[in-house]
Order: sequence, then structure tokens, then C-alpha cells
Amino acid sequence: MRQVLLNLTTSLDGFIADVDGGIDWILPPPANVPKEYLDLMKTIDAFVMGRATYESSLSLPGGMDLFEGKNVYVFTSRTDLEPHAGIDLIHEDPASFVARLKREPGGTIWLFGGGQLATALSSAGLVDDYLIAIQPILLGNGISLWQGGHPPQKLVLVHAREWPDGIVELRYGRPQE
Repeated sequence: MRQVLLNLTTSLDGFIADVDGGIDWILPPPANVPKEYLDLMKTIDAFVMGRATYESSLSLPGGMDLFEGKNVYVFTSRTDLEPHAGIDLIHEDPASFVARLKREPGGTIWLFGGGQLATALSSAGLVDDYLIAIQPILLGNGISLWQGGHPPQKLVLVHAREWPDGIVELRYGRPQE
């Protein structure tokens, strides 16, 4: 069965965006990315994300380049979004869709962003790995990673790593049953 990796960046106080949805506070990746991280990225063949994350991605330098050659699924209730080539707009329950996607052949599924989506998929027990890069900033307010209503879930530390510029990467997994 395919694995779902939640991989995103938060502020030290747990926000994934500022109050306006901005992410300009996120430091760019360092020039020397650890080999283990690059190896993990090579296993990814699909991205799942919410609409707001998708729209933010379009405005980033390089836009959709990160998703080139991958399957990209954007969850939205809106019907007025203009799709880009290679992007599938999904108008169904994220947990049901991702559960089916996990059973299909393929590589790692990257849960790319969205607090509501991350909360829904984690609450449904569909996230296998949590790879969180904590930025050295306190925003004080913003869009929280966890959107409330998440049941308690025990995780196991896989590793902790310091990156340049004070970024700390934490990777947790679900305990083996």
C-alpha cells in the first residue's frame, strides 16, 4: 500500500500561513539539501492539496514546476477554478479519495498542504509520515496547521535534523501495529 507523507513548513507557533494566507516568511531551501531528503522526494509520484495551497503554489517562483511529471489532486468545492495541465480538481470527500489512492499502485503521496486537508486525512488515519520543517519565526497569528477536532494520535519520532538558517526538520511516523 502506498504511503501518505505530510510534508510542510510551519512557524514555531504552528502556523502554515499568516492571517492573509501569505507564506513570504518561509525561508528558501538551503543550497545543500540533505541526501536523505532528496532520496525521499524521488519516491513521490502524487501530490494532494487543498484549493488555497494550490492557488498559492501558482504564485510562487517556478509556479507548478515542482509538480511536473507527477499526479496532482486538488480538493475543492469550487467549480470556477481554471485547471492547469496535469492537475485534477477533486470534488469528493478527501478521506475516501485518498484511501482509494493509497490502494492503487504507485509511489509516495505527498500531502502538500492545507490545514483542513491535513486535519481531515490525519484524523482518518491516512497519514503515515509527518515531516514538518519548523521555521525560526513566531507569527503570533495565522492559519493553523491543525484545524481542530483532531483526535489524539500517538506518533513515533523517526528523526530530528537541523538545517541551515535555524530550520528544524522533525519526522514522525505512526507506531507499527
